[in-house]
Amino acid sequence: MRTLSSLEVVVSGYNSPEGPAFDRDGNLFFVNWLTSSIVRVTPDGAASEFANTGGIPAGLAFHRDGTLYVADEGEHLHGVLRVAPDGRIAPWVQEFEGRPLNGANDLVFDQNGILYFSDPWGSSLERPIGAVYRAFPDGRLEQIDRGLAFPNGVAINADGTAVFLAETLKNHILRYELLPDGRVGQRRIFARLSGSPGPDGMAFDADGHLYVAHWGEGRVDVFDPSGAEVGRIETLGRNTTNVAFGGPDRQTLVITEVETASVYRVRLDVPGQPQFVERPL
Repeated sequence: MRTLSSLEVVVSGYNSPEGPAFDRDGNLFFVNWLTSSIVRVTPDGAASEFANTGGIPAGLAFHRDGTLYVADEGEHLHGVLRVAPDGRIAPWVQEFEGRPLNGANDLVFDQNGILYFSDPWGSSLERPIGAVYRAFPDGRLEQIDRGLAFPNGVAINADGTAVFLAETLKNHILRYELLPDGRVGQRRIFARLSGSPGPDGMAFDADGHLYVAHWGEGRVDVFDPSGAEVGRIETLGRNTTNVAFGGPDRQTLVITEVETASVYRVRLDVPGQPQFVERPL
């Protein structure tokens, strides 16, 4: 991984940006959780509120049909919402086995349209009640793991053989093998971060390197497929929250950062891994 440009501001003045995601038309979306907003930035740089959940939106992922899925940690929402292209909001997954979810934080589609999401709200080192789930297209929900200390960013590798989860308060990345028979393997530690906890949002590039927003350290940590740290991208504030690849060639890495209330971009010499939104209907 090599940067081809310096860090540039995309937009500023948002006090809690997170959850960047690109739609099929190249529009950038991100959340501003303190105002419950989902913001859209057009390719020409115009930013405006697209929708408002009234809760605490944290993560975004686009379905290939244009629907935006939102992980929300709000008091009355707890789970995953769907936002239609016209901005209409509807709950999708809010409970598991008759009990409310904690509050979802991040989410990602695999190439079959199965949605994986973290559910951390209210969890801590002393009270590790966080969990991670996958939701099938028919709405069926499966708990993959629980007993986690703030599970956060979620990413899936290109060949769909593993899902990766940031466990923020343990300062490490977990890996779960996705087995050929459809089952999910046991957790194992994929990588440990240096410095203060901890890992937040994540994204893969096309070469299999994992880019991890490191909250509290002001950088994006880059790990190779074996879990070794091989690079860093320094940001202009300490509280980096998430990353996403976009642009016409997918070689622009967008980074959300809270301390400077900004969304940044940097050009890389490698494209990001294609997402489910880019697959044809």
